[in-house]
Amino acid sequence: METAKTLPQSKDRLLNTCFLLFCLCLMDALFTDLGLRNGHIQESNPFMRYIYDLSIALFYFVKLSLPFFLFTLMRLVKPSTYLKNLIVIAIIVYVVVISIHISWIVIMTAFI
Repeated sequence: METAKTLPQSKDRLLNTCFLLFCLCLMDALFTDLGLRNGHIQESNPFMRYIYDLSIALFYFVKLSLPFFLFTLMRLVKPSTYLKNLIVIAIIVYVVVISIHISWIVIMTAFI
């Protein structure tokens, strides 16, 4: 796949890519929490809905620990093309999710 070649090769670029993924996860967690607290949205992921209902702190912990786990995994093993492609896909998915969050925020502020 061509997308793996666009991912950085050096450790600094790998760190930057994982930091970007962490920031996107953080934005998703914050926007999701905001929407759930105000009743504007519902959590689509049944597992994360269960975690959120159990504990909001645990929700944030799970959301933010996943990028750290991925970064640690990539530091321990040589990143394969497959793993790099998965990171690209994860970033794309999070950009789409953030776009959806921004759209409901804009809609809610326009009608309030």
